[in-house]
Amino acid sequence: MENLHFMFSELSVMKKKDLDECNVELTNSSHSAIVRKALMVYKSELLECLELYDRYLDVK
Repeated sequence: MENLHFMFSELSVMKKKDLDECNVELTNSSHSAIVRKALMVYKSELLECLELYDRYLDVK
């Protein structure tokens, strides 16, 4: 069970890094509307993952 906790902790770190990078890209005004929409979808997915990981880690 400790390995699972470690895995979710590591995934959280990775997803937070991805979220930071996504936010940086969203501030880049040179992207087309399609790319910005794709980044917003990706950001939403990252936030959902982080919420699930946090929920799991809070239970432990």
